[in-house]
Amino acid sequence: MEWNGKVCVVTGASSGIGKQTALDLAEAGATVCCVARRTAELDAIVRSLPGSGHTAFRADVTDRSAMEALAQHVDSTYGRCDVLVNNAGFSRGREFQGIESLEDIDAVMETNFFGVVNCTSYLLDLLERSAPSNVVNVASVAGRFSFGNASAYCASKFAVVGWSESIRIDLASRGVSVSLVEPGPIPTEGFTQEALVDHPVLRFALGSTSGVSAAIRDAVEGDKPQRVTPRWYYLLQIPKVVAPRLFRLGAAKVASPRVPKERKR
Repeated sequence: MEWNGKVCVVTGASSGIGKQTALDLAEAGATVCCVARRTAELDAIVRSLPGSGHTAFRADVTDRSAMEALAQHVDSTYGRCDVLVNNAGFSRGREFQGIESLEDIDAVMETNFFGVVNCTSYLLDLLERSAPSNVVNVASVAGRFSFGNASAYCASKFAVVGWSESIRIDLASRGVSVSLVEPGPIPTEGFTQEALVDHPVLRFALGSTSGVSAAIRDAVEGDKPQRVTPRWYYLLQIPKVVAPRLFRLGAAKVASPRVPKERKR
């Protein structure tokens, strides 16, 4: 795939995976519209991108009127959208406490799941007009394997996985390909992963923002429905299917260190 001339929209672009992805896409020759809530960070990122024509758009993906305005901005500025990377997300690492947890669940689902739905929905017309085009939804291994102290986060990522696999079928005839990128734990500004970084063994399970960015490009270039990064996380699916009881016991023991702190990108 030739990235030159492609217009890419990246949400959650003010830090971490989104920032790295915007940089790598620009270096590959694409024109990037960076979307996030933090104006100063967005402006700084756009100034640092190689090439020209890149723009910053301040928006919260939970705000449908803002997503409508984003679609209008992309249409009026570029007249097309070749790749949409839905990356914006956050977590609240807390144990489920019943009624007390409802606010957390609402907030996390609103950003991590409905944010993906909102952005895809409002940009779909442009994506169809630009077909063949691609949507890449950044989920997580937490969308396949649950762990403790993060019920809202896991639920949101499971929702992204199921929705993405379904709309891949729905949108194929319209020339819009949908891919999932599912990272393992990645140290970023919003997901610092202190417990894993300092662990003598589990630190080797960490991936990198550059690895996720490469997986996003690979998913687009190869029209792949799923990309897990690091790749060896695919192997976790074997014990879950073959020996589910042992898998759950093991998951319960290693779950807690992955709890990220709260931050929106």
